[in-house]
Amino acid sequence: MFGRRWGLRCLAAAVAVLALAGCGSSPVPESDPGSTPSAHSNKDLCDRMTDFFHNTLGVPEAQVAELSQGTINATIGMSGSCYLNLQRRAPYVAWMTVRNMRKPDHTDPTGDRYQRLDGFGEDVWRTPDDSFLTRVGTWEGMLAIDDKVAGAGSTPLRMTDAKVRDTIGFLIDVTRQMQ
Repeated sequence: MFGRRWGLRCLAAAVAVLALAGCGSSPVPESDPGSTPSAHSNKDLCDRMTDFFHNTLGVPEAQVAELSQGTINATIGMSGSCYLNLQRRAPYVAWMTVRNMRKPDHTDPTGDRYQRLDGFGEDVWRTPDDSFLTRVGTWEGMLAIDDKVAGAGSTPLRMTDAKVRDTIGFLIDVTRQMQ
């Protein structure tokens, strides 16, 4: 009888100690805001990009380049990309990348090459050669347009102020969507 009471007391004491110590449950770590990979595919990115070039920028020949075809169905995860050209095996007319920088407080691009643009609701930069960069949370989106190639199509692309605004809006939206 004494042994049984002793055993129950030991069991009760052990349960009390474990409950106080939190054994069996670990504290939930705070989520790293940059740890979530994208579930979208490169195809999602390329579909949006070709649609934008066809319907907004007026470049009907824009097509997904061979480089992107090899990874078209791959999940973006922490980074993804798409390349467009005007015809098979031709130089790229544009390329876009999205990537999770894993932290929301990265430094701004520096140098004379980057010009910060205001009024877009997100951080945005443009280079003289029509490369655009945005940061949305922990994600960065970059879209480069080769004006020389874009100008050689059957409907030459001219980057007007309206098309620049459309391009920046598109880049911000796609960077948000691909997260």
